[in-house]
Amino acid sequence: MKYKLAYFDLYGALSEIYADNEVGFICISSIAKNSPVTIVEELLFEWVAPFCYTNLMTPAPSVWNGFDKKALWIDIFDCRNKKGFSEKCKHKLLVSILEKTYRKEWLVLKNEILQR
Repeated sequence: MKYKLAYFDLYGALSEIYADNEVGFICISSIAKNSPVTIVEELLFEWVAPFCYTNLMTPAPSVWNGFDKKALWIDIFDCRNKKGFSEKCKHKLLVSILEKTYRKEWLVLKNEILQR
């Protein structure tokens, strides 16, 4: 998939799943509904989750009011440009773990998107 500026707001919305706050699935779905569900799932697990999931893995998460969308965008852009074999393998392994760990959240979001 091409790297698109159109996903800037979607990346930011999806990152809310990993903030230490109640997740606003309705709000996220209002942004995500403009993209195919398969693309939303890919963006969530391939690009947003790898940068945000650690926030919920700490005893006192530092991000509770939302992630900085611009910083997230830069991190994702930098990661997409990595060419090394080991970096790609580590990324794929992490994505498969995150897909299992956050499956429940994805299913709730997917249901909200499909209802809109």
